Amino acid sequence: MSDRNGGDLGPGFRALFLGVLASNTGDGIRLAALPLLALSLTDSPFLISLVTVAQYLPWLVFAPVGGALVDRWSRRRTILVTQAWRGLVMVALVLLVATDRAELWHLAVVAFVITVGEILVDPATVALVPNVVSDEQLERANSRIASAEILTNDVGGGPVGSALFGFAPWLPFVVDAASYLGSVVPFRGLPRDPGRSDASSGSLRSSAISVVAEAREGFGWLRRHPVLGPLTVAQVVYFFGLAASLSLFVVVVVDELGASEAAFGVLLAVGAVGALFGTTLAPRVAARGWTNAAIVGGVVVQGVTLAITPLAPVVAVAGVLWFLNGVPAGLSRPLVRGIQQRHTPNELLGRINPVARVVRPAPGEFALRPGSATLAEIESDGEAEPRFIEDPGDPETIVTIVRCTTTLLFPFVTNQAGFDT
Repeated sequence: MSDRNGGDLGPGFRALFLGVLASNTGDGIRLAALPLLALSLTDSPFLISLVTVAQYLPWLVFAPVGGALVDRWSRRRTILVTQAWRGLVMVALVLLVATDRAELWHLAVVAFVITVGEILVDPATVALVPNVVSDEQLERANSRIASAEILTNDVGGGPVGSALFGFAPWLPFVVDAASYLGSVVPFRGLPRDPGRSDASSGSLRSSAISVVAEAREGFGWLRRHPVLGPLTVAQVVYFFGLAASLSLFVVVVVDELGASEAAFGVLLAVGAVGALFGTTLAPRVAARGWTNAAIVGGVVVQGVTLAITPLAPVVAVAGVLWFLNGVPAGLSRPLVRGIQQRHTPNELLGRINPVARVVRPAPGEFALRPGSATLAEIESDGEAEPRFIEDPGDPETIVTIVRCTTTLLFPFVTNQAGFDT
C-alpha cells in the first residue's frame, strides 16, 4: 500500500500509463496515415470522407453497449484481448498495403473495427484508474494519462504518421500494429479484476437483451445524478459548440488571414501544446480546491478566445489565442474525469465515461491534412479550396460565431459553478 499513498503512483498505475502511452502512439500515427492511404487509392473526396465516417460511426452506434460490456467483463482482460485483436487487424492491413491489394472498403472496415476496440479500451482504462491509485491521487493520474493522449494524438501523431507514410505507405501501420501488440506487455501488469460472475450466464439472446438493459440503466443513473447529469449535458453542448467553432477557425486562418494549409496545421499543433500544458496544471488546481472555478472559468476563456480570434490581425496573434484556448481544454479533461470517478460507483464507470465522447471532436478533426475531405472540396470536384463561408466578415458568419461562443458559455449557466468534487 505504500506505493498507493507515497510519492510514486505505484506499479499498477505505471502499467496502465505505459500501456496507454504505447497504444495512443499508434492511434495518433494511424489518424494521420489512414486518410493519406485513402487518397492514394482514390481522388474522390466523398469516398475518402467515408473512411472518416467509418472511423467515428462506432461512437454513435456502439458506445453505450460497449460501456456496458466494459462494466460486465474483467477490465484487465478486456484491454488485453482487445489490444491483441486490434494489433492483428493492423497486421492484416499492413499485408494488404505491402502487396498492393488494399482497397477503399478495406480501410473503412479497419477504421470501424479499430474504433470499436477503442470504445472498449478507453473506458476500461479510465475505470481502472481508481483501482490503482488513491482518491487524492486521481488528478495526478488523470493528468498524466491525458498528457500522454494529447502528446501522441494531437502533437506528435500527425507529423510522425505523415513522415512514415512518405517513406513507405505500409510503415505507419506497422508501427500502429506494434503499438497495440506492444501495449499488451505493460497492460499485463495491471491488477486482476474478476468482472461480474454472471457475465456469461444465459443464452446469447438473453445476454444481448441484458447488455442493452444495462446500458439503459447506466444512462438512467447518469440522467438522475445531481452532479454528473448536468455536467454531462454541459459537456455535450460544449463539444457541439467546439466542433462548430473549429470549422470557423479554418475560415479565419485560411481565408481571412491568408495562411497556408501547413500554417493551419501548425496552429492546431500550437493549440494542442496549450492543452498539454493545461493537463500539467490539473493536480495543483485540484489540490487548492479550484476545480469548480477552473472548469467553469476555462469554458469562459475558451468562449472569449474563440470570439475574438476573427479579429486577429496576423497569424501569430491567432496562434497565441489558440494556445490560450487549448490550456483550459487540457486542464478540464483530468478534472472532469476525477469528478466522474469520485461520483460514479466503479461498476458503472464503463458506461458513464463514453457518453460525452460521442460528440467530442476528434483530435485534429478539422485539420486540412492531405487526404482530408471538406465540403468545399466536394463542391469543387476535388480541388482543395477551403471556403466554408464565402465572406468571413459577413453578418451570417458573425451570427454563427456568436452562436458558437454562446454554446461554449452554456456550461457556465448549466452547472452554476456547483460541482461537489
